[in-house]
Amino acid sequence: MTAYGRATLNSNNGRFVAEVQSLNRKFQEIFIQLPRELSYLETEVRKWVASRVFRGKISLRISASYEDSSPVSVTPNLPLARQLKAAWEKIARDLEIDSDKGITLQMLANESGILTYSEEFDEEEYKKILKQVVDEAVDALIEMKILEGNSIRVDFSQRIQRLKDSLEQVKGLTAKSVERMQEKLKKRLEEVLPGVIENEERVLREICLYADKVDISEEITRLDSHIQQFSDIVMSDRNEKGKTLEFLLQEMQREVNTIGSKSDEVKITKLVVDMKSEIEKIREQVQNVE
Repeated sequence: MTAYGRATLNSNNGRFVAEVQSLNRKFQEIFIQLPRELSYLETEVRKWVASRVFRGKISLRISASYEDSSPVSVTPNLPLARQLKAAWEKIARDLEIDSDKGITLQMLANESGILTYSEEFDEEEYKKILKQVVDEAVDALIEMKILEGNSIRVDFSQRIQRLKDSLEQVKGLTAKSVERMQEKLKKRLEEVLPGVIENEERVLREICLYADKVDISEEITRLDSHIQQFSDIVMSDRNEKGKTLEFLLQEMQREVNTIGSKSDEVKITKLVVDMKSEIEKIREQVQNVE
């Protein structure tokens, strides 16, 4: 589900900003971007997010700015700088290069190891700060997701009701369709084989066998059950509904397809097309559901 959350925390250790965004994905994907000096907390941050957002592509970015204190101290490697300076001056003398064009701070900046970084700070304190700002950002994200989720729930309820209405019409047509089919087959046999049907009981038995092959009562029962389960889950407060709803939609699609292939009733065929359309529209939206 697409959503965004942002939080800012000012403390004695600095100013921290967390921004989190989620995009539709079938599974959970989490991407974390932290300041270099706080990268050791990435595993912890990932766990915090994963425990609250269960599906989608989640991107979290944390930035930090420090005023009087910084969790990192920078120290120049003066012995190395002196050696570099002496080396460049020797090169300048040997090549008779103007010493004014010799070693510069820019040249030193390009040298690896000229500056050393050390992290001397209270790790637990920074962990506590990050936990707070991440939780606040995720709170804002979830609040936005809830608003969108309520809209999706209303849409699902309307489409599920249309599915129920169509299925009720199919049930009403099914009872009479078997009788009509039997009469149609019997009449057709009499037309093709006039006066040859000596054993009407045998003919009726064959008709019943054929009717059993095209009977859709079991499919109707299962579809009815799937629709009710889907509706119950949508209205429930449980977490991680998305995968279960996807599975139920797959089963609903299977039963509707079977009903369509078995029935030769024109009105039922039209209802099947309508139900397929509703299921497909629900399938598009269910990608937004955790």
